Amino acid sequence: MTGTSSSAHVARAHHSADAGTAPAPTRDWQIDAAKALAIALVVLGHASGMPPAYKLFAYSFHVPLFFVLSGWVGERFGHRALTGASVAKLARTLLVPYLAFFMVAYALWLLTAAIDGHAGHPQIRPWWHPLTGLLWANGSRLYVLPALWFLPALFVTTLAYIALRARLSAAAVAAISLPIALAWAGWFPSLQQRLPLALDVLPVALFFIAVGGWLSRFADALRSLRAQVWALALLPLAALWWWLAGWNGQVDVNNLQFGQSAAVFLLASLLGTAMTFCVAYFIRRLRWVQWIGSNTLLILCTHTLVFLVTTSVVARTGLIARSAIGTPAWALGLSAFAIAVSVPMRAVLVPIAPWMLGLKRK
Repeated sequence: MTGTSSSAHVARAHHSADAGTAPAPTRDWQIDAAKALAIALVVLGHASGMPPAYKLFAYSFHVPLFFVLSGWVGERFGHRALTGASVAKLARTLLVPYLAFFMVAYALWLLTAAIDGHAGHPQIRPWWHPLTGLLWANGSRLYVLPALWFLPALFVTTLAYIALRARLSAAAVAAISLPIALAWAGWFPSLQQRLPLALDVLPVALFFIAVGGWLSRFADALRSLRAQVWALALLPLAALWWWLAGWNGQVDVNNLQFGQSAAVFLLASLLGTAMTFCVAYFIRRLRWVQWIGSNTLLILCTHTLVFLVTTSVVARTGLIARSAIGTPAWALGLSAFAIAVSVPMRAVLVPIAPWMLGLKRK
């Protein structure tokens, strides 16, 4: 998500070998704005108090949106062969933050169990149990910090995409992965089994990353479009997305839930992504939107920790009436706070522990 986001991590992992001779693409603030919208949707979706309708519609496309953006940025900055160096770089930018923030969440889980007097209780999970979630990397087992599942999912999917791109065009990868994604989404969830390292998400995620890679070819043409074009496209896209997402029902990619129809899920996801691009055009110049869009990895890895600590403090101290916790107003305020807190957190982490954000120490 960016300089600290997975999307830019993919971009750095794909950095062209001849970057010294080819002019580097200019930063696309519309893409950063789209990433900002995507992470805001994720944060709100994890906040207690948002109405069920929000989860229904936001979840219909926000995870595919991130995969599309990752493919777009990675392809835009060139691609490289699948070598030990490229794998190591991708691991540094995705798996190291995954492990680092998991350990922070795990320590908080142990502390909370001790404070609440649950440590050692026979009906409570043993101290080692959360560690199994590291390997499986899906929400049901990664319960100390479920949002982290996206990082290993992006890691394995990007590796697959790089390997395929060595021989095929982005359009070919998208065309080949489409029927695979449809078949997988329609069949594998019925087995009620999971694969480690989010490998069971890969067949679906690969399609979206390939679509993003293919769409990046039109980046300059899209950037030249006038505001009227984006405004005119927004309403029909939003209307069709709203109808399809509502018909398809609840989607949760992490839990392999794709609604009533895998085909409708894919279509609604692409419509939601296109709709986000339209909205992003109109907010791309806002500095705070640009900052959020370039720090989505940090926000992804910390927002639920902020939720947990803040809610615990508020509940224990009585700073806010307990009846207010779990309301839509609470969810909106808590989400805004979690994003705002990422500003000082970045200021602390970059000089002290840049590896937690996939960065190298200067």
